Amino acid sequence: MNENYAELMPTFPLFKGFTVNGARRLLDSGEVKQHEAGAVLLKEGDPADFVLLVLTGRLEVFVDREGEHLILTEAEPGDILGELAVLCGIPRSASVRAKNTAAVLEWSDEAFRTLLLRDPSLSQRIFREALRTLVEKERSLIDSVIDAQQEAHKSYSADK
Repeated sequence: MNENYAELMPTFPLFKGFTVNGARRLLDSGEVKQHEAGAVLLKEGDPADFVLLVLTGRLEVFVDREGEHLILTEAEPGDILGELAVLCGIPRSASVRAKNTAAVLEWSDEAFRTLLLRDPSLSQRIFREALRTLVEKERSLIDSVIDAQQEAHKSYSADK
């Protein structure tokens, strides 16, 4: 089964240019796990001791706030999850659940750090993707603040 994943991984944008042998090395440094729909793979607040690469299926990234279940985004094959928490040594900032049957490659924190140290090109790709995600979140937050301020101004003006 891992051979199928070794052939699949170079088709992911993050691993463009990787050979099947390169993908095998990535697979050999972690563990492929299968999850059924509804299974929670990461839990908000938990220690960050592993990173996930989505191989198949779709995952939802979510938080629960004030009784509300808020889906932040969906992850699909080729997406990496949990890397920032591992690299920063901070607890998980969100939970992740399998939306449907999914396979992930799980790297321990130590294995993930070793991969990054041994392969500068992979490190650059992963950091670029992580920073892109952070910038998108920042833009979204700024847009939300602006929208909230505009709504508050409209409400204030209507009350006059």
